[in-house]
Parts: sequence; structure tokens; C-alpha cells
Amino acid sequence: MLVLLAVIALAAGAAVHDVLFAQQLANTRAHEQRAMGAAELGLRIGLGQLAAAPAPLPDTGVLHPGPTPTDSVQVMLRPGARHVPPGFSAATFMAQDYEIHSTGRSARGTGRTLVQGVTRLETPAQVSP
Repeated sequence: MLVLLAVIALAAGAAVHDVLFAQQLANTRAHEQRAMGAAELGLRIGLGQLAAAPAPLPDTGVLHPGPTPTDSVQVMLRPGARHVPPGFSAATFMAQDYEIHSTGRSARGTGRTLVQGVTRLETPAQVSP
């Protein structure tokens, strides 16, 4: 009888351990998904800045897009090479390459970084030095 009780107690302990481990795994995946969602939102913010602003900000700082204070996103725009696009003269338009670095963060130090390249046509007055 005692052996049967010991086996049942061990099985119950193993079941509780499995449930707790599965819960931790689910929480970790949820934090990773939130960080990835914030990083994707940051790419959209960066593309919006490039579309709307004549001289986009190189760094947005840390933004908190949702109700959770641990979720954040930081967008950095890095200018790249300038070149004359095919079919245009240098006096009319220049093509400016940018890299959008978007870092989304969530609870427990979870973070994801996405990098997107984009080229924007600019007038010579808009081209950053």
C-alpha cells in the first residue's frame, strides 16, 4: 500500500513539474512574440518617417507602444550610400540608401532586432551631409 502511494506521489510530482515547465515555456514564447511585434512596428515607424519627413530623425529614442511598460521599441535610421538613379541627372534627384534598425524589447530581457534596407529619392536639398 505504501509503495502504491509513493508511486502515485511521484507521478503527481512529475505532472506538476511538467505543467510548470510548460507554463514557463509559454510565457517565454509570449515575450518573444511581443518583442518581435514591437520590432515589426518599429520598421513601420521607420518607413513612415522616411516617407513623411524631409530630414528623418536618426534615432527615435525608446518608445512604449502598448499598455505594458516593459514593452518598448527603438528605431534607428542609418544613411548609407548616395547615388544617381538611372534616368535622372545629378541636379534633379539623388537616391539615398537607408538601413532601418528596429529593436523590440519585452519583459525578462527578451529582445528582437530587425534590419530593413530602403532607398529614397531625394532632391539635393534633402540629402543629408
